[in-house]
Amino acid sequence: MSLTPWKKLGEPEVLAEGFGKQFIRQKFRDHNGKETNFYFQNQPAWSIVLPITKDNQVILVREYKQGADGIFEELPGGTADFKGEDPEVVMEKELLEETGYKPGKVISLGSGWINSRNSTTNYYCFLALDCIKIQEPHPDRSEQFEHLTRPLEEWIKIMIEGEWVQWDAYVTLIRALPHLGIELKLDHLKKR
Repeated sequence: MSLTPWKKLGEPEVLAEGFGKQFIRQKFRDHNGKETNFYFQNQPAWSIVLPITKDNQVILVREYKQGADGIFEELPGGTADFKGEDPEVVMEKELLEETGYKPGKVISLGSGWINSRNSTTNYYCFLALDCIKIQEPHPDRSEQFEHLTRPLEEWIKIMIEGEWVQWDAYVTLIRALPHLGIELKLDHLKKR
């Protein structure tokens, strides 16, 4: 069997938009020739960063998240202000805005899709080492958050024990482990 992409029919239709996001309907013809509508969330690409201070503290933000209707700790990150803005520039801007910290060294950890089925949006992961605080946080008018730090080992333990809700933080951590000199040993995994 040979896989074939679905064919887009016509132009996408914006059904709703706000806060830099769009809800879009696109008509497709699938691999069987059937026409169907598909719905996407679209927003500018965004960046997430695992920021670590010189003394191995992970810099985090606590913020209310509307979709989950709760206040959660997260890694700093955010979307580009305009299409095509460099992901590393976005990451450094968001880190400074949300925490007041500036990285000493930045390592790109690659990119991926937020949701390859229902979103057209890419995310970019970074590791920021030797972060130093150079100013107080400056949130946008629509944002309200606080920042905190946790020891790296404690944060990794929280992640491994599944006490974290931010899925992209897991991707970022796994990609950062080799750069942190931490080996993920799969032979220690046990079936339940």
